[in-house]
Amino acid sequence: MAKAPVEITTQLSMAEAADVFRSAMRVSWWSEHITGAGTTFEEPTGSVFDSVAEDRPDFAVMALLGGRGAQIQKSAVHMYMWNRGGHREIMLGVGRNLAAFGIKANRKIRRYVDALAEADPSLEYSGI
Repeated sequence: MAKAPVEITTQLSMAEAADVFRSAMRVSWWSEHITGAGTTFEEPTGSVFDSVAEDRPDFAVMALLGGRGAQIQKSAVHMYMWNRGGHREIMLGVGRNLAAFGIKANRKIRRYVDALAEADPSLEYSGI
């Protein structure tokens, strides 16, 4: 991840927070279907040491933001979520390839936080 992560605390369920993430990471229909610069979702690759982590996330996903078909231009938003009973903790970070600056990924993170805040007025976040 390129810079300090964005940390979020929300009252939304894990399914609701994940659904908002999916929606916020999508690109326009034109970009997705015509230019090939769509968003794909994958399970993030981890480290062999993840299995010994004391506080592993309950859910993790990586949104790969298209680079018009060029792998080198793609950036990604990583989402890790923990269910803490009465609330969810979410950590977002940006990963990017050599020729990507992460600008699109940072805009998508801002879009996600804004959408979450609209759905959950008690939302708290840091890192933006």
